[in-house]
This record gives sequence, C-alpha cells and structure tokens, in this order.
Amino acid sequence: MRDILPEIYEEYAGRLRRHLLLVARTRRRVIGLLFLQWYEEACYFDPAVTRYAEIHEVHVHPDFRNRDVATGLVERGLRKATRRGCEAVYLVTDDFNAPARRLYERSGFAAHNVVIRYKKALTSSGRPRAPR
Repeated sequence: MRDILPEIYEEYAGRLRRHLLLVARTRRRVIGLLFLQWYEEACYFDPAVTRYAEIHEVHVHPDFRNRDVATGLVERGLRKATRRGCEAVYLVTDDFNAPARRLYERSGFAAHNVVIRYKKALTSSGRPRAPR
C-alpha cells in the first residue's frame, strides 16, 4: 500500500480499526485501494439518511489503470456497505476528474448536491508570499 500513495497510508493508518480499507493486489504488490468510512448518525447534507458510508479515497497504481481495478474496488465497497445495513454511500470528486466521474456513474452513483470551492487570492499571482 505504501507503494501507491504513502501519504494515504500515513493519513489513514490510525483509522483502519474503525473503518474499511479495501486493497487490490497482484501476486507481488498492492495495485489499488479504496477507503470507506462508516457513519451511524444523521447525514448533515442528507438528513433522512442515518446509516451510511463515504468513500474517501480510490487509487490505482498508474501501471494498472483502465483494467477495471477501481470498478472492482467500488463494487466490493458497495457490497460491504449493503451488508453493513447502510442506506447510502456517498463520495466527492472534482468536476474535472472525468475518469472518476465515469467510474462512479457506471457504478450507479448520481450527483447529489454541489459543493462550491471558494478562493481568495492573497497575492496577484495567487501564490502565497514568502515569509519575511
């Protein structure tokens, strides 16, 4: 797993006991991962739903993309959520990430709500100034 995205491993290592990390492997190495987080509370953006999961990460090693690895991971995640009694599974992706959007739409996901990212440039270039 560290081979795909070491920062993901570091970020989520402490959460793995309470949530689910699905891994796709070849005989020799990890080639993909999906991280699911479980919730048993009213969903703040969909209050009628009280038992749900969120997919926080889906990653496939570049050498194994376009081979249905991500599709298999998403399908496994949906089966796990169904078995756990979840009413829904949510995820967030960027509007410009066409491959991810195609994957999610093929897997039965539909746009639910829109998140708007705001920006306030602090310099004319949009890059922060170096500290003095």
